[in-house]
Amino acid sequence: MPSIHPYAPRGIPADVADLMARFGLTVRDLLTTDRQSAKLRHGMAIARAVILYHMPAHALAAAITPDNDASGAACRSFIPSLLEIAEREQLTARALAWNGCPWATAGCGGDGGGCLAFSGHAGLAFNGNAVQAARGRRTLAMLSDQACYGRSVFWAVLRHLRAARKDNLPLSVRLRGTDEGPAMGWHRLPVTLSSAESRSIADRYGVDAMPGTLTMAERLASVPDLHGYEYSKAPLEGPLGLIAQRAAGFDITASFKADSATACDDGLRALQNGFRLAVPVAVKRGDPLPVGLTLSHGGQSVTVSTVDGDLHDHRWMDGQGSDAVAVMLRTKKSTGSVASVADLFSLQPHDRPQRLADGTVRLAWAES
Repeated sequence: MPSIHPYAPRGIPADVADLMARFGLTVRDLLTTDRQSAKLRHGMAIARAVILYHMPAHALAAAITPDNDASGAACRSFIPSLLEIAEREQLTARALAWNGCPWATAGCGGDGGGCLAFSGHAGLAFNGNAVQAARGRRTLAMLSDQACYGRSVFWAVLRHLRAARKDNLPLSVRLRGTDEGPAMGWHRLPVTLSSAESRSIADRYGVDAMPGTLTMAERLASVPDLHGYEYSKAPLEGPLGLIAQRAAGFDITASFKADSATACDDGLRALQNGFRLAVPVAVKRGDPLPVGLTLSHGGQSVTVSTVDGDLHDHRWMDGQGSDAVAVMLRTKKSTGSVASVADLFSLQPHDRPQRLADGTVRLAWAES
C-alpha cells in the first residue's frame, strides 16, 4: 500500500467535478453512508458502509411526467426540477425510456408495487420527494455520461475508504442500492484513470490504482480492505447474470422473486450454484423469522438454513458456496403501494407449503 499524504491535493478530475456540478451533486454526497441509513447503521461495528441509490425501474420517467400525481404519494410523483435538468441536458427521451430494474416483477415494480426504494426514510411524508429528487439527479448523471459517472463513484468510494481506515475498519460498498445500475452492469463498467489521477489517488488515499482502463469490479477488488457486494434479480447466466457478476469480483446475493413465473426454479438454481438467496417475508418488526427454507421445483428440492438479514447488511459475512443460506428480510412498507400488488413481493409467515407459479416454498420456524 502506498504511503498516505493526508494533505495532498484531492485532485478530483475537472470532468468529474463538472458532471457533479451540472446535476447538483458532489463526490462528497454521491454515496449514502451508514450514518445516514438505518439499514446500514446496524453493522457499523463490523465495517463502515456506503450505498449508491438511484431511481428504480421506470420511476425516473414517472418523475419527469407533469401529469403524474401518483395518487397523492409525493415520493412517486412528478418532480419539476428533474424535468428541468433532463430538458437542459437533452436527456428527456433517454429518461423516459430508462428502466433501472430490467428484471423487476409486478410485486416490486410498477406504480403500486412494493419496491423498497419508496420505503423508510425515502417514503416519509415530511420528506416530500426530496430523497427521490436526489436519486433522480444521480440517475440522470449516470445516463448523461456513464464512463465519467463511474469515475465519480470510484472517487467517492475512495473518500469513504479513507474515513473507514481512520476507524480501523474495512469499507463495505453496495452500488445496486435501489436499481441494477448501468445498462452494461457495474461489473463491466470501464473506469479509466490517467497517470495524474493514479498518482493523486496513491498520495491522497494510499490506494494503488493503476492508470489505464479496468472495470469497476476490478478497481474495487484491488483494494484489500474493501468489500464490494450486491443484491441482484439478474438471471443466473449471461453477461449481466449472477455468475458473471461474481466472477468479476462482487459478492452477490440473489434476490428471490416470489411472483415470477420461474420463481422456484430460479431460486433453487441460485442456491445450487452457491449463491445465498434474499427472501422477503411478511413478518412484523420484532417478530421471529423462519429458521429454514425449502424450495421445490420439478422433482428437486433444496433446504437451507437462514440468517436474519435485518441485523446488518454486510452480506459478505453470510454463508455461500456449499454453505449458502437464505437471507430473511422483513417486508418494509412501500409508500404508495397497492396491497394486492405489493403482497406479491413477499412470502407469507406460516409453515404450510406455499404454492408459487412453478413449485413450492416452505418456511420452517423454531419451536416455541
